[in-house]
Amino acid sequence: MAITTLPQKPAGKMRPLNIMRDLPKVADLVALCFKKNMDSEGKSYLAQMRSASNSLSSVPLKGYVWENQKNIIGNISIIPFRKAKKNVILLANIAVHPDYRRKGIARALTQKGIETAEKQGAKSIWLHVERENIGAINLYKELGFQPHSHRTTWDAGRELTPPKKNANIRITSRKAYFWDAQNSWLKQSYPEAIRWYKMPDFTIFKPGFKHWLHRLFVEYDIKQWAVQRDGELQALVMWKETHTRRSPLWLATAPQADSESVTMLLLYARHQLTSPKRVPGLDFLAGKFIPAFEQAGFSPQRTLLWMVK
Repeated sequence: MAITTLPQKPAGKMRPLNIMRDLPKVADLVALCFKKNMDSEGKSYLAQMRSASNSLSSVPLKGYVWENQKNIIGNISIIPFRKAKKNVILLANIAVHPDYRRKGIARALTQKGIETAEKQGAKSIWLHVERENIGAINLYKELGFQPHSHRTTWDAGRELTPPKKNANIRITSRKAYFWDAQNSWLKQSYPEAIRWYKMPDFTIFKPGFKHWLHRLFVEYDIKQWAVQRDGELQALVMWKETHTRRSPLWLATAPQADSESVTMLLLYARHQLTSPKRVPGLDFLAGKFIPAFEQAGFSPQRTLLWMVK
């Protein structure tokens, strides 16, 4: 007679996140689980979590932890966003201590996150997962998430080399008549479906008196440059003033953009925005313009698969 072995119940239990006492421990757990591929933005985020007693404005206020003997061994953060007047939920910081994996904790936490998001009326539920984490990707697929896109985070190094001269390549400020192509290429680089996540409203880059007046009264600065090769527009790069250490650039490229032109454009932007206190960064489609980014002094920090339910 065959004996059926029932799955072992994981040690401990799930409970709601307590922001007054849990955040430093959650930060330690997330750092342990993702330290190999954590970018500068992620490290800054963890620092904010550890000092959450000073400010709770930019840390997760809702979520669940898995606790065993007063130790936090699992976590999920539930972060709300708004897109076109609709609720979007990001399930983030899904982490389980290495000693307690493959016991159903990640599944239970993710299921609880989905349940909570649905109760909050989310129109879509998103999560990010490292592309090498096949086990987690398969788990999320089982729970109804579908792959959307792979995106790579790039950060500029401290060294800044002068761009090589090429008589056929010309860099200028953005011209108003470039907008139609610029807007079309932005939609390819940053699809509408993901613009809720740490991206500006790209209409701020649109030419016209109304947008200039808005920037004047809201008091922020933007800069835009374009690169042409033999008179043909290749790419545009945009920058919006921020007050964080990471200073993001937004890149719009023609479908068949010239790699050398992209390199020279990024180097030009870096020279114009040089600041010892800020690190220029890029979020872009994975696998695109890798040599151009590297030659412009950017290094890949991590590549994530975006998944949606």
